[in-house]
Amino acid sequence: MKTDEARKEAEAFLRGAFGLLEEDVHFQIETEGEDGLYVNLVGNVFALPEERPVLAALEHLLRAILHRKTGEEFEVIVDANGALKHRRAELIGFALSKAEEVVRERKRVRLNAMPSHERRVVHVTLADYPGVKTYSVGAGDHRRIVMEPADGFEPGPGEASGEE
Repeated sequence: MKTDEARKEAEAFLRGAFGLLEEDVHFQIETEGEDGLYVNLVGNVFALPEERPVLAALEHLLRAILHRKTGEEFEVIVDANGALKHRRAELIGFALSKAEEVVRERKRVRLNAMPSHERRVVHVTLADYPGVKTYSVGAGDHRRIVMEPADGFEPGPGEASGEE
């Protein structure tokens, strides 16, 4: 299976990289679907929020290495101490509660602006949610999700545009 090979390659790369840095970092690698890996780094070295650019760079390197070694494209998520997984669980719960509100009250709900990876979690979570459709509006850092009833929704006064 290609994710097994990718997992082994990712593990070898991370052991080598952290060995060179002489950092005491432990990690767990989980497969996500057929072409995804979730890497959770555990330790104090990546405990600060400002380390996110370093983690994003590590994701990029892992994707490139895995592509070179396996010839396949992989989605790689690098997390530190489970922070992203925790945030994802919060987003899923929030999206489901807002979807219930949309269905119950038959109204459009505009969420606050959020990064693309968080918007994706919401869209994927609600893709098959009955009676709700989602789409993104805005640009750049102001892009947000709009949720509305999927069937026969008539916007009320002041709801005609997709923006506030």
